[in-house]
Formats: sequence, structure tokens, C-alpha cells
Amino acid sequence: MKFVIATLFALASLAVAGSAEAQTDIEVGGNGRTLIVGLNVGEPGHRETSACRWNTTVVTDGDETPHRMVRDGVTYRWFARICPSTTTAGGFEMTYHWVPVVSQQTMATQASTLAIGLIPVPIVGTSPPAHRGIVKVPMWWWVSRSSWRTVSVSVWLPTPTGPVTVRATAKPVRLLVDPADPTVFGGGRRTCRGPGLAWNEAMGDDALGTCQHTYNHAVRDARARVSIEWAISWKSNRGGAGRLPNRETTRTVRVAVGEIQALVSD
Repeated sequence: MKFVIATLFALASLAVAGSAEAQTDIEVGGNGRTLIVGLNVGEPGHRETSACRWNTTVVTDGDETPHRMVRDGVTYRWFARICPSTTTAGGFEMTYHWVPVVSQQTMATQASTLAIGLIPVPIVGTSPPAHRGIVKVPMWWWVSRSSWRTVSVSVWLPTPTGPVTVRATAKPVRLLVDPADPTVFGGGRRTCRGPGLAWNEAMGDDALGTCQHTYNHAVRDARARVSIEWAISWKSNRGGAGRLPNRETTRTVRVAVGEIQALVSD
């Protein structure tokens, strides 16, 4: 019999953020990046089958002693997992696991944190360009289609009764634009349905955008904020389902708006 002992004691951290450059002027809602020990990202592997056996006790000096511990408020139970060997015919592999006693809701929260970390940062477009806005000319706001897409993450937990899998899904629901107009009450904040409409020359100057703001006075070095609000839902392979609080991802855009100077000739 082949024994492979893999004992985990510490919390495992998952870095899901991108490069330092990608974080400039970007705010991602939520800061939890830690997974509970025993909680795995993705779907269960093919070896999570009924061929594996679980024991809730460990033989020590002839005594079977159940093991429990509490770490950071989470209770863990000590399991021995015995599976057919992948290298030795007729052999077995034994691994030991601290399996957290957590609810599907807790697993969903962990999965949603990962999903938020994977959500694309809003890529913002404006017309006219944000740094060359024109007084009395509507400025269109939108985000790229690659920013506006559904993101899902699954986590799973091995248990003696089979793997428990929870899949969290983040879906974009609305665009929030704060144009930072100091001459308008509330800065001109608005909520737009969908990702906004990207302007192109074929539309002409009289077209109306689905998310726009008109600056009636000159503005210098304003800091507008464009956010995507995400609805978070989750579903478990054990029949559980629910919703979690909405989250937001935000990018800051510098805005400068000037007046067109008229030319007078004799």
C-alpha cells in the first residue's frame, strides 16, 4: 500500500489581481483574497468518485481518536481519504485533509470573491475624448464589450459524501457614470442600462447616446468615475441557490472641457 500524506495547516492565499500597471486608477469592490483550507478552485477532478473511501478518525497508538480544530472561527475536521493508486496496480493512496465545516453560503461568498477578482476592469470610451470635451456638446460614455460579460467561478470541497460544488456568477446589470460636473447638483451622476453606445462617424453629430452628459460650463481636470455594477448569484450541486450583495468595479477618468472660441473676420 502506498501512502501519500499531504497535511495542510495554514490558510492558502490566491492572487487574482493583475499587474501593478493594470491597477492604476482602478478600484475593485471587496478585498478578500483568502481561501479556506480544503476549498478548491474549479470543478472536482475525475478522481473524486465513489472509489475513494473516507475515514473520520486516525489510528494513533492503537486508539482511534477523532480530530477537530478551530482556526479563525472556522471548525475543521480531520479526514483520511483512501483512493486507488494511480501508479501501483491494486495499491492505494492515502491523504489526510483538514476539511472545513462550512455552509454553501460561505463557499458562495468565497467563489464570488474570486469572480470579482477575475472581472475585467472597465475599459471606458468617450466621445468627444474626455480630455478634450466641448461645452454644450454631449459627451457619450460607454464601456467595451469585453468589459461587459458574465464571469463565473466554481469552488468545491471534498467530503465523505462526495464533493460539494458551488458556482458563483457575476453578471453586469448597469453602468454608473459620475461625470464629476461641478456645476450640476450631484455632479451629474446617472445610471445607464447596458454598456453604453460607442459613437462613430456614421451616426452623425445629432445622434443621441444611451449614456451621455452635457457640460454647460468649462471644466478643468475633473475626475469622473465609471462603474459597472454586478449582480452575484450562486448555485450548488446539492440543490442550494441564492444571491449575494451586488458589487462594483470602477475606473477613474480625467476630464477637461473647454469652450470653442469663435473667429471673427471683417
